[in-house]
Amino acid sequence: MAYSKACYKLITTITILLLYFTFASLAENVDVSECRAESGDPSCHNNKEAKKLKMIAIPSILVASMIGVSLQFLSRYIPALGPDRVIFGIIKTLTSGVILATAFMHVLPDSFDDLTSKCLPEEPWRKFPFTTFIAMNSAFLVPMIALVHLQEKMSKVAGVVVSVVFGLTMGASDNQCTIRSLLAAFCFHELAEGMRLGGSILHAEFKSKMNWKMVLSFPVTMQFGIALGMQIQKIYGETSPTALILMGMLNACSAGLLIDLALVNLLAHELYGPKIQGNMKLHVLGYVATFIGAAGMSLMAKWA
Repeated sequence: MAYSKACYKLITTITILLLYFTFASLAENVDVSECRAESGDPSCHNNKEAKKLKMIAIPSILVASMIGVSLQFLSRYIPALGPDRVIFGIIKTLTSGVILATAFMHVLPDSFDDLTSKCLPEEPWRKFPFTTFIAMNSAFLVPMIALVHLQEKMSKVAGVVVSVVFGLTMGASDNQCTIRSLLAAFCFHELAEGMRLGGSILHAEFKSKMNWKMVLSFPVTMQFGIALGMQIQKIYGETSPTALILMGMLNACSAGLLIDLALVNLLAHELYGPKIQGNMKLHVLGYVATFIGAAGMSLMAKWA
């Protein structure tokens, strides 16, 4: 019950904020007759191709989530896959590099393009750095929730809701280049999260009904966000100022959450944890994996 109420409150808050800025943008007197989405490469804005990628993303992310959880059960038979083994830490550091590069090289630039578009009024959109402001505040979201509730289970609930926000960003976008990058990052993210949750199950942390509900709902939370985002996209014209504001805000919010996830939840937790601190070889290996993940996603910014 507590889990359901927390998810409901957070999703409601996000929805209210999105609706507020949407209706505020509709009140602006802007001539949209010749307004076109200007974000990045125009060839990337193909709603038909973007929809195909979203259809691929839904089962792909679901499979990645389930593989992550399943790997921890296989660790009973293959000890090398256990949550306390080196391979788990390397996957997490690799994932942190992928996610960090996705935020800085793919998502943030799209948000800048959307929220500084000439299709939007100069006041306030080009007079204030909304992208970095929203990203900065969204990065505070998960730590703030954990601090307010002072409960580990609430931080896990927040992680599930963050997956919904990521899904919304992908579902509402018509930028196939960004969707490809998000798909790769989200698959890595869900794989790592699935492994973490699977490890929690093995350590008997999931005995209550609340925790089992979270485990069962985890693989479908991002898919729910994608489906919801696709429905939201149908409401707005692809080239309208409202669509630019909506996508710009979602991209900025997701970028902030991705940065927090990569640096705090994954990289800092792994590289500065007791398991690696006393082992220079593992420390270097972790940094190498991080740079490989970041380099791979950075190259995708050139060819995606």
